[in-house]
Amino acid sequence: MLTPLVFRALKRRGGVCRRKALMAVVWALWFFFNPRVPVATAAAERVTMATPSHGLFELPAVVAIRKGYYRDEGIEVRKIQIQPQIGVKALVAGDVDYILAWGSSLRAAITGVPIKVVAGMASRPLHILIARPEIKSGRDLKGKTIGVDSYAGTVDYLSRVAARHYGLDPDKDIKVIVTGESPLRLAAIRAGSVDATAIDVAFAAKAEEEGLRRILNLADIIDLPISGIAVTERKLAKEREQVKRVVRATLRGSRFMKQYRAATLQIMTDYLGIAHSQAAVAYDASIRSFTDDGFVSDQGLLLDVQLTRERLKMIKEVPLSQVVDWSLLREIKEGSGK
Repeated sequence: MLTPLVFRALKRRGGVCRRKALMAVVWALWFFFNPRVPVATAAAERVTMATPSHGLFELPAVVAIRKGYYRDEGIEVRKIQIQPQIGVKALVAGDVDYILAWGSSLRAAITGVPIKVVAGMASRPLHILIARPEIKSGRDLKGKTIGVDSYAGTVDYLSRVAARHYGLDPDKDIKVIVTGESPLRLAAIRAGSVDATAIDVAFAAKAEEEGLRRILNLADIIDLPISGIAVTERKLAKEREQVKRVVRATLRGSRFMKQYRAATLQIMTDYLGIAHSQAAVAYDASIRSFTDDGFVSDQGLLLDVQLTRERLKMIKEVPLSQVVDWSLLREIKEGSGK
């Protein structure tokens, strides 16, 4: 309701000024009293989201940022790029709030670090094994050098899976070196520093156009989740509602990707710096790998946990409840989290 003081102030104004002032007051009071005003109209909560590299795997979060879905939830996201092992340490220390590095988060949780994956983004690999033109098949990688973004990260892991697929021992038959994210690994192939690398689907089309050889789509040989959102158990317990809003906004990003191909291609070309034709190829090859409800199959999780335990030489069984917590996803799905 407009107070007498407000009306007197408006009477002192004339014409357009009076109408503008009246509308300003009306809108201000409407936002104040209307309970359906989005959370974003209040002061946004600032959070830091760490990503291990620049690529297609993080696109749901990128879309959510660009479409304002986090703002709709009252969240202002600052996304930073950081090596996955360092990112996990920063997460535990409280220097970052969320991390998108699936593999490193999973390994940390398996070893007892108090973090949980609360939502999946890509439930299958989004990587293509690309090699120099003279390498005709995966078996030709024996004695060759493979570039990865970091040791013990997802790309390193998938590269070793590919080596085993071709009957090679990744610890003896190939050499693995760190050369950086996808564009840097491609540059390393061109320079002759490495012979092959598993790169983001979005960059594979560009690599093939430049004459490099596609060896293998990793999604064809392993059903393995590769990206998701992880938080500390402490944050999940103390700031559960914020985590829920971040997850919900990210899922909106995933659904947007699946529903609006043309708009998603535009975001891909802009964010990834690739041609529209390359974005289209990458989109069509990868879109089914993204989950729009955040869930990852127990089969994929069990495989990931089993392979990680083998690599860490762990004998002790690890229950999935030690690694993931899908309770927020269930609340969102059932509508109780809205």
